[in-house]
Amino acid sequence: MQSSGQHILDIITRESHLPEIDGDACVHAFFDRADCQACVEVCPTQAWVLGEEALGLDTDACDGCGLCIPACPPGALHVHFPWVIRQFGGQMMALFACEQSGIRYSSDLVPCIHSLGLRQLLLLYNAGIRYLLVATSECMQCSRNPRNDIHQRLQQLNILLTERDKPPMKILQRSNQVWMRIFRTDELISRGTRLSRRNFLGGGGELLHRQLVVSDPLNLPECRTIPPGQLLPATENNKVHWPWAPMLDESKCNGCDACSRLCPTGSLQVVRDEQEVVTGYRLIPENCIGCDVCVAVCDMRAISIQSWSVSPVRTINLVEKRCPDCGGAFHLPLRNKLSENSSCRICREHRHNDKLFQVLQEA
Repeated sequence: MQSSGQHILDIITRESHLPEIDGDACVHAFFDRADCQACVEVCPTQAWVLGEEALGLDTDACDGCGLCIPACPPGALHVHFPWVIRQFGGQMMALFACEQSGIRYSSDLVPCIHSLGLRQLLLLYNAGIRYLLVATSECMQCSRNPRNDIHQRLQQLNILLTERDKPPMKILQRSNQVWMRIFRTDELISRGTRLSRRNFLGGGGELLHRQLVVSDPLNLPECRTIPPGQLLPATENNKVHWPWAPMLDESKCNGCDACSRLCPTGSLQVVRDEQEVVTGYRLIPENCIGCDVCVAVCDMRAISIQSWSVSPVRTINLVEKRCPDCGGAFHLPLRNKLSENSSCRICREHRHNDKLFQVLQEA
């Protein structure tokens, strides 16, 4: 029979593996019509439960695998990522070991290597990491075997990096003995290392990379919700792919601006001139997180989010008019055939003049 002390320890251990939840970042917190079920769909133990009123976690069912972390578009979920840094061929290398790997260093194990998502890989890349040395078990036989694993994500990431003329990131998978031998070597960077203010503000080169590693970007709260597109190397090439790209069908858009008002990351923005006149919509794929809030709110089905896609159009030109029926200002895409109609969206939908004619007839 289990002792009360061991029972308490088991409870503490289980709860320490539960994902942290940032309720304010979840799409369901700021848009009640959101249809995001990413965490529910990816969970191997069905621990996430989405009901009519709330999204909840069955803590007894959750085994702390962390697969919901890369699936969550806004980064509202987080588990602690333990990792260490070693030297490999003159390059910084990050070491990760899965808890199923058989390596017995509990303080340095990740629940599942596939819990590292695109956001986490890019945070490592920006910290100067080009190699990941991982120790795992037989992933194909594991009950947690995800549909989209770290190897697929890395392959997609390397396409994005190649298009931006940047070196790729590689995974090195070795035996536990090799992993432990490298793990036991001296750590490349002391955790006490800090950059001077002058070096930090001046870019710092390699020192800056080292400082980024020391600051532990995988676990910093401010890094958890950064759109992955913003972490990609800057480019002026308009033909590169993005993790997600918003697309707008001008022939369907009615200019209601709901998408731009509700977009949590500003990937859809209203453009105004110096006189504050609306002139267009700007589509910014580097800000997009693929949450589909804009898709859910668009009654005209004019918005779509394309994953791993090129964003060929960045600006949608709008024409602003004043409605002769209600006197209100409104705007429509220039190429929308409705832009020839001088009535605003509300008057077109409710047909005020027709109803007025009906009332006069009845009188």
